[in-house]
Amino acid sequence: MKQIKAHIAVSLDGHTATLDKELDWLPREIKNIVGKQYLEADCLLMGANTYNYIFEHWGGWPHKSRRSFVVSHYDTNVTPDCGVEFLTEEPLQRVYELKQENDMLVVGGGKLLTSLVKAGLLDSLTIYTVPVMVGKGIGFIGETSGSQWKLSESGVLDNGVIRSTYLFDGSL
Repeated sequence: MKQIKAHIAVSLDGHTATLDKELDWLPREIKNIVGKQYLEADCLLMGANTYNYIFEHWGGWPHKSRRSFVVSHYDTNVTPDCGVEFLTEEPLQRVYELKQENDMLVVGGGKLLTSLVKAGLLDSLTIYTVPVMVGKGIGFIGETSGSQWKLSESGVLDNGVIRSTYLFDGSL
C-alpha cells in the first residue's frame, strides 16, 4: 500500500489561513517548501474548498501535470481537462482504493485532514509551525481523538519555523 502525506503550515495559534482565506502571513520560504512538495507528488488530494481557492486565486489550475483528486459532496469540476477528478460517491472508500496504487499528497487541511485521520488513511503529517499569531482564522484540524502519532523528525528552519514530521502510529 502506498502513502498519503500532508505538509501544512500552521500559525502559532493553530490556524492554516485567516478568516478571509489569506496566506500572506506565511514566510516565502515555507510557501516554496510546501510548493516543492506539491511539484514532487505523484497525485494531489484536496477538499472542494481548497480546489476552489486554488482555481480562483491562482488564475486557473497550476497542477496540470499530475492527477488531482477532490473530495466533495458535489462535482463542481471546472478543470476536467487538467487531470482533476472529483470523488463524490463514498469518497473515503475511493481514497482507500486509490491509495493501493498511488502515493498522494494532501493539499490544504482542516476538514479533509480530519476525515483522513478519523478513517486511518493519513500516514504522515509534516507541520510547519510559523511563529506568528493570526488571531481568528481557519482551524488546522477538527476533532480527531483516538489516533496516535510518533514524531519521526523535527527541526528549526532559519526563520524560526519549526518543522515536525509525525507518522501515524495507530488508533486507541
